[in-house]
Amino acid sequence: MAEAVRGPAAQRRLPLGLVAVAVWTCVLAWFVIQGSDLLWVVALGDVTRSGGGVPTSLPFASAPQAEWHNPIVLAELLLSLVHALGPAGLAALQLVVVAVTLVVLLAEGRRLGGSEGRCALVLSLVVVGASAHLVITRLPSLSLVPYVLALAVMRRQHDRPSLAVWWLVPIYLVWGNLHGGVLVGLAVLGVFLVASPGGGPVLRRAGVGLGCALTLVLTSAGLRTPAYYVSALGNEAAARGTDLWARPSLGQPLDVVMIVAAVVLVVLAVRARPPLWEWLAVAGLVLGAASAGRNAVWLLLFLAPAAMRMRVPARTAPAVTIRPAAAAVATVVVVAVAATALVVRGPAVEAPGSAVVEAVRAAAGGRPVLASEPLAETLAQAGVTVWAANPIDAFPRDVQGQFLDFLHDGTVPDEPAIGLVVVAADAAAAVAADGDWIPGPPLDGYVLLTPAP
Repeated sequence: MAEAVRGPAAQRRLPLGLVAVAVWTCVLAWFVIQGSDLLWVVALGDVTRSGGGVPTSLPFASAPQAEWHNPIVLAELLLSLVHALGPAGLAALQLVVVAVTLVVLLAEGRRLGGSEGRCALVLSLVVVGASAHLVITRLPSLSLVPYVLALAVMRRQHDRPSLAVWWLVPIYLVWGNLHGGVLVGLAVLGVFLVASPGGGPVLRRAGVGLGCALTLVLTSAGLRTPAYYVSALGNEAAARGTDLWARPSLGQPLDVVMIVAAVVLVVLAVRARPPLWEWLAVAGLVLGAASAGRNAVWLLLFLAPAAMRMRVPARTAPAVTIRPAAAAVATVVVVAVAATALVVRGPAVEAPGSAVVEAVRAAAGGRPVLASEPLAETLAQAGVTVWAANPIDAFPRDVQGQFLDFLHDGTVPDEPAIGLVVVAADAAAAVAADGDWIPGPPLDGYVLLTPAP
C-alpha cells in the first residue's frame, strides 16, 4: 500500500526543470534588447523580399566595398519577415529561440538521468553565465537551436549508434544557411566522428562527415562560401581582438560571471564522468572561448547536459509526468507574461536609436551618415545611406580600420562624402575635439554633428 501511494505522489512532483525554463523566459523578456550585428541582416532581407534579388554587396553603404559573398539569405529572409511583424518581433523571436534551446538542453539532461533540481540548477547557470548572449538579440542567436539539436543527436548516437546519425546532415544544411556558427558545430562533429563510437562504421562516419562538410557550400553563395568565412574570421576587429571579437576580461563583470558559471559546470560534469570525446570537444571550446568571449556560449551549452548527467541515475524517482492541459495553461501564462513585458517596455525592445531616424534622415539630406553601432544598422534598415556598418568584412581592410577607429575613439575618416556624424551624447566631445565637426543639441541620447564651415 505504501508503494502504491508513493508512486503517484512522486509523479506529482514539481517539474523544476520546466519551471526554470518558464521563469527564465519571463525574466529575459524584461531585459531582452536588440544589438549590433542584426539589422544589417534585416536590411538585406528587405532587399530580397522587395524583388531586388540576392544582395552581393551592401546597398546601404557608400564606403568602398571589397568582394563579399552572401551565404545567409535564409537568415536574412527570416529576420526580415519577423521584423515586418512589428517593432518587438525580433525581441520576441529571441525569447522563442532561447526557450527552445533551454527545452532541448532539459530534455537531454533528463534523458541522461539528471534530477529535476539538478537540471534546474544547470539551466540557471547557463542563463546567467551566457546572459550577454541570451539577452542581446543578434544574428548569432540563430545558431543556438541547431547547435543544441546537433549535440543532442551526437550524444544519443554515442549511447546507441544507429542510422539516425544521418539527421546531422539536414541540421547542418539549415544551420549553414543561417549563421557562421556552423563552423563551431563542424569542429565538434569532427571530434565526435573521430573519438566516439557513436558515428558507427567507418564508411558511415566518413559519409556523415563529408555530407555535413558539403552543406557548407549548399548556400546562396555556393562555392564562394568558404571565402566568406575566411573574410569574416580574418576581419580587422578579429585581428585587433576588439568589439564582438574581444577576449574575456576579468575587468568585465559579465565575463567574470561567465567564467564562474563555466567552472561550476565543469565541476558538475567531472563528477558525472563524460566520455572522452566530450572532454576533447570541451578542450577545443575552452580555447575558442579564451580567444573571443563571443564563443563562450558554445562552451556553456555543450557543458550543460554533461553537468546534468548523474553518475548513477536515480531509480527511485519516476519520470515527472505533466498533463497536456497543465502544459497548455503554463505555456499560455509564459507567453502572456513575456508579451506583456515586451509591450510595457515599448521602445526599449525596438531598434536602437529608432527615435532619431527621421531627424537623421532630414539632417543628412541624402548624404552618407557616419554613425556608431548599432545605430548605423538601424539607419541602414530604415533606408538611410550610411558610410559603413556591419558586416565590416564587406569592406577593404583600410575602411574596416577607419570605421573601428571611429567607433573606439571618435576619429572621423577624412572622407568628403560624409555629410553627418551621429554618436551617443557622451562621445560627441571626442568627435568635435579637432573642430571639424560642430555638435548639435542632444536628441534622445544622441548628438548630430555637421561639418564645420
